[in-house]
Amino acid sequence: MKKTSAKVVCGVLTAAVALSGLSGCGDSTVVDGTQTALVINDEKINLGKANFMLRYQQATMVNYYQTMSSMFGQQYSLSFDALADESDEDSPTVGENLKEDALTSIEQAFLMRQHASEYDVSLTDDEVAGAQEAAAVFVEDNDAETLTRLGVTQEDIQDVIEVYAIQSKMYDPMIADVDTEVSDEEAQQSRVSYVRVSTEGTETDENGDTVELTDEEKAEKKEIAQRFLDALNASEDPATADFSDLRTQINDELNEERKAEEAAQSDSTADTSEEGTEDTTDSTEDTDEVYLTASETTFGADDDSLDEALKDAAETLTDGQVYGEVIEGEDAYYVVRMDSVLDREATDEEKDTIVQQRQSDAYNDLLDSWIDESDISVKRAWNKLEVTDYDLYTMTVDSSEESTDSSSDSTADTDSTANSDSAADTDSTANSDSSVNTDSNADTAGTSADE
Repeated sequence: MKKTSAKVVCGVLTAAVALSGLSGCGDSTVVDGTQTALVINDEKINLGKANFMLRYQQATMVNYYQTMSSMFGQQYSLSFDALADESDEDSPTVGENLKEDALTSIEQAFLMRQHASEYDVSLTDDEVAGAQEAAAVFVEDNDAETLTRLGVTQEDIQDVIEVYAIQSKMYDPMIADVDTEVSDEEAQQSRVSYVRVSTEGTETDENGDTVELTDEEKAEKKEIAQRFLDALNASEDPATADFSDLRTQINDELNEERKAEEAAQSDSTADTSEEGTEDTTDSTEDTDEVYLTASETTFGADDDSLDEALKDAAETLTDGQVYGEVIEGEDAYYVVRMDSVLDREATDEEKDTIVQQRQSDAYNDLLDSWIDESDISVKRAWNKLEVTDYDLYTMTVDSSEESTDSSSDSTADTDSTANSDSAADTDSTANSDSSVNTDSNADTAGTSADE
């Protein structure tokens, strides 16, 4: 196996593709970049451009796993040959899924350039010059083997950078007509305080299955919740009482009562034992049990994180009101107080989330409609490309180079897993010179497709 070292710096365009380095390993079929990979509305995208974009996204995925391993000190393995769904033997591989996602992102990128004039989006002379310079740097800093493996020319690289630069400018105009007005009613978030007493079993049988609590044990759990409710109602101001403090008080009392009962039982056992028998009582330090937990949270109409019974009870309350009885949930008993029917801060945050979701949906819906309305033909040349463990690409960062600001919000909300976001964030995620070694040869026999 030959290791191809490639130091690449193309991050000269703001919000464009920011290549820090690209290197490959493995035995790869030489790519004829002049072949047509796909045609989008009469625009031919050659294999050099398509392969370059595919391999960049492959390298981004590799470097993401490398970065995660470095950050958390454990190995996050990645195999492009592995099944994406290991439980399904007919599942596509990770590499096949990546290639499919990459094709979608390539189609989206070129379609955005085709529609750019409709939004008065274009590149400045300086941006075009920057793309040209970046492409020249790529060719200069990479050896002939790398370029041959990619099947890419300087002109191809420049065009890809320009495509990504256009893409980065398209998000805002594409979502300009999205309604950003959200009513309090639509976004309403309520804040509640509650305690929870679990009724989940803690014991397992010989088969390892959890043993459910008996009715008597559940009744004891309900008594704990009732004890908290009674203490809350007896407090100076139930509407403002601190649930956490009161929970600690009740929990401590329950532990003291348990310890006193256990001590009494121990004394009784000692009194009935034979005289002179050595005391073998376990002297290990007793630990407190957690009988109930206290929480504070916000929720909305569509929130499914709260127990349904708890949520239904809370929705009947006004500010500061405590629900009058213990609530039986799916796997716990609850006591709840409504702190604020409309929590201003949480509601405003939900409004922002709703607007962002509307914008993301509008952006992706428009891209989907462009694809549906377009005449797109994928050629055999593209189908011959494979993403496997035998032909890997990684990105490298030269720490001596001044980092460029290539971040972009414009593509952050696309549904595609492989898009220009991955290119825009490489300065922060790609920091490895390593390539994966393999002694196997690549099998790059392609599948046929209609011309």
